[in-house]
Amino acid sequence: MLDPATAELVRLGALLEVVVQAVALQDRAEAVIADCAQPGEPSWEVARSGRVVAAQYSRLSGWAADLVWQTDRPPPPQRIVELLRYHLVMLDCALRLAFPRFRTDRLESRRLAMTGLGSPARELRDLESALRHRITTLS
Repeated sequence: MLDPATAELVRLGALLEVVVQAVALQDRAEAVIADCAQPGEPSWEVARSGRVVAAQYSRLSGWAADLVWQTDRPPPPQRIVELLRYHLVMLDCALRLAFPRFRTDRLESRRLAMTGLGSPARELRDLESALRHRITTLS
């Protein structure tokens, strides 16, 4: 049986790996959102690429959710799950607006106004640094 400090270190290491992969996907996610927000009809390659990135975020958020545990120490694992789900929702929203069943002026203006993942992407990168720091502190 692992002592509590070792168990936390193992959980943090696993969570860090999930976050590292999620952060590495951010450039691809940003590119998909930008391509969805371009005027005109997006190509089918944007939809294919977007679905691949969204599937990866879905998988990562599931893994992170499996790793959630109660802790009062930063970074909070539940917040990481929320940020990963945010990334997934933003991709899904961009794709749905770019490839709607029907187009309206209102939906089109929202599609063209999409600018990317925003501050939650930066927050996820900050949490990656916080996880690395926490692991270093425990090691």
